[in-house]
Amino acid sequence: MDLLKTLEILVEFDTVNDPSIGKYPDPGVVDFVEGLLNGLGIRTKTFISNGYRSIIGVVGNGSEPRVLMMAHLDVVPFVRDEWRFDPLRLTIAGDVAYGRGALDDKGNVAAVLKALEGLVGEVNRGTLIVAFTTDEEVGGENGARVVRDYLLNNGLRPNYVINADGYGMVIINRRRAIFNAAIRTKGLKATVNGVREVVRFKLDYKVRPPYHAAYFTPGVDTHPLLALSQYLWVNNAYLASIRGSFVKENVTPTWIEAEVVKPCRGCPMQDVDLGLTNAVKALLPLSRVNPKVKAQSIYGVTATPNVYRFADGFHEFVINVRAMTDDPLAIREAMMESVQDYLQDIEVDVRAEGGVGYLNTPRDSKLVTTAMEVLRKLGVEPIVMEMAGASDSKYFSPLGIEAIDFGPIGENAHGPNENVNIKSLEQTSKFYEDLTKELLNG
Repeated sequence: MDLLKTLEILVEFDTVNDPSIGKYPDPGVVDFVEGLLNGLGIRTKTFISNGYRSIIGVVGNGSEPRVLMMAHLDVVPFVRDEWRFDPLRLTIAGDVAYGRGALDDKGNVAAVLKALEGLVGEVNRGTLIVAFTTDEEVGGENGARVVRDYLLNNGLRPNYVINADGYGMVIINRRRAIFNAAIRTKGLKATVNGVREVVRFKLDYKVRPPYHAAYFTPGVDTHPLLALSQYLWVNNAYLASIRGSFVKENVTPTWIEAEVVKPCRGCPMQDVDLGLTNAVKALLPLSRVNPKVKAQSIYGVTATPNVYRFADGFHEFVINVRAMTDDPLAIREAMMESVQDYLQDIEVDVRAEGGVGYLNTPRDSKLVTTAMEVLRKLGVEPIVMEMAGASDSKYFSPLGIEAIDFGPIGENAHGPNENVNIKSLEQTSKFYEDLTKELLNG
């Protein structure tokens, strides 16, 4: 199996996943993967849940140890004008491959499929399970959860989960849970004396672009909506309207533009929206929400307002919250406390993506220590760390199943010009193959 050719075909499938605009992954991608698995002699089973397709392949008789390799086929939306290349075509430039999903997560899918070539004939004990889903980018409720429940109900509970959904060739053993908090307020037109102007704020960063909301770091990065919120506070200004590059809950907007009115005596009367003004002013304290957590994270708690929409007379902002807890009530209570002076006109609704918690596998577990040994043999210095983004491992870790996330070196997951290092991708595939063999034979 040609690794890059497989990735090229995967990228050409439009698997953008954004139910808010009626966009779902092309189901043909599952047919393609199933064909490859069947070609390797792997028996498969497909599932459909609320329109999302998943596929499971099993090698072995179901005995322990059972190793699950998992990856996802869906990707986040993109703004084509922000890309140097066609995001739905794999473009090779030197030792780097560009395309939507090249890093998150189709590169990993290709790496797992390539690894299976060297594994199928080597499973002499234990059971190898492989699963591919199409709804990780919206929480995994109709993908990883379905896979997990099928395995648990059919005597195939994994001992180890290798979730091919990471980057940097580091062993990821901890990740926070995701909550999407929607705040809504009714549009309220008014007039004030003031000067009208248009202000524009861009996503700014000092270390790396946090296009993926999980990697936004308060105090280091500047969020355009939060900058606008501070602008309103500092200038006692009002909003008339806003627009921006609002893509998805877990994608940080790269820019916003707003019509603002600065009050002044004797100035002309200007139309403003008091509901929109108060909602945007509330975003700054909401970004500093401090809920009670169940475990500590090096990233703390982050809350980024990434989506704005106006419908049926209501302004709505969706805030992507990341925290080490599985309790949406704790998030809601903390948010209400942070903006209690403004809650008279603001509704708060908090939803946990998947509602199952976070990844937390001990550093001294067999899976982590074995992964470290395999990397050393491949000539890679092992690094074990927490990563900011969430993943489908959250469906297995809370059950006490050892799980890690892993992936190749690359850049701009969820952003323009997403890419993967080709040599790293090849090493990643070999890592999956060798780690699985060690776990099955250990």
